[in-house]
Amino acid sequence: MINLSIHDIKPGMVLARPVRNPQGVLLLEAGARISKKNIRIFKSWGVVEVTVKGQMSQAEDRPGDTQYRAKESVEQELKEKFRDVLDDPVMVEIYNAASKLLMRDLQHYGSENEPS
Repeated sequence: MINLSIHDIKPGMVLARPVRNPQGVLLLEAGARISKKNIRIFKSWGVVEVTVKGQMSQAEDRPGDTQYRAKESVEQELKEKFRDVLDDPVMVEIYNAASKLLMRDLQHYGSENEPS
């Protein structure tokens, strides 16, 4: 199994685990083949990582990489959404609050989905 950032998945990959949004709603069952439409849906629902069937080399499978990539992904998406309004101090505060909440949710969601 391979944990991949939402930005690294490709159509045709097969899910090793079900994909749920941060609120726990099932988006796609394990064993399903991922399509372009699925990827768009995952992104729109805030999914930052999925587990697909396959293997990685040991060099690619470093602990913490997935969490780091997910954090970068969230930051990048937020910056994109707020890019035209960050000159307003109120919007900067909203951006900071959104970032904190998303990071908290990301950590909470990631810890719930770690293998036992």
